[in-house]
Amino acid sequence: MPKTVIRPAAPADLPAILALYRVLDEELVDLQPEFFCAAPREEEPLLQYIQAADADFLLAVQDGVTVGFALVVYAGWTPSFSCVLPHRYAGLYDLVVAREHRRQGVGSALLAAAKQWARDRRLEYLELNVLAQNESAIALYEAHDFVEASRTLRCML
Repeated sequence: MPKTVIRPAAPADLPAILALYRVLDEELVDLQPEFFCAAPREEEPLLQYIQAADADFLLAVQDGVTVGFALVVYAGWTPSFSCVLPHRYAGLYDLVVAREHRRQGVGSALLAAAKQWARDRRLEYLELNVLAQNESAIALYEAHDFVEASRTLRCML
C-alpha cells in the first residue's frame, strides 16, 4: 500500500478537488435522489476555501495523486444564547476518498489531520453532518470518537 501524505491544497489542486466532488455528489444522489443532483461545482467558492486563513482543504496524496480530501473550516463560537455554554469549534464540511482507495486508511488519515488542524488552533471540538443513510461514513466517524450530538428531522409536505 502506498504511503499517504496529507497536505493543504493549493489553487493548482482545484481539478483534483473537483473530480473528488463529482464522486461525492454521485453518492449523495444515490443516497437521497429526492434532494441531490449531480451538477458541476462552482470553482470560486472552492478557491476561497483554499486561500482562506480559517479553512483548509486537506489533501490525501499517494504517489503524487490526490486520492481524498477533507474540508475543515473554523466555525467560530457556539451561539450566544444564555443557556448555551461558549465553545470554539471547527466544522468538517466534506470528506471524500476515491472509491478505489477506500478501506485503506485514507479516511482515517484525513480525520486525524482534521482533528490536528482544530487542535493547532486551540479549538474545542470538530463537528460534522452526515446523511443518515451513509452507514459506512457513520461507522468511520464513530470509530474516530465522533458521537451523535443532534438530529435533523424532515417532514415532507
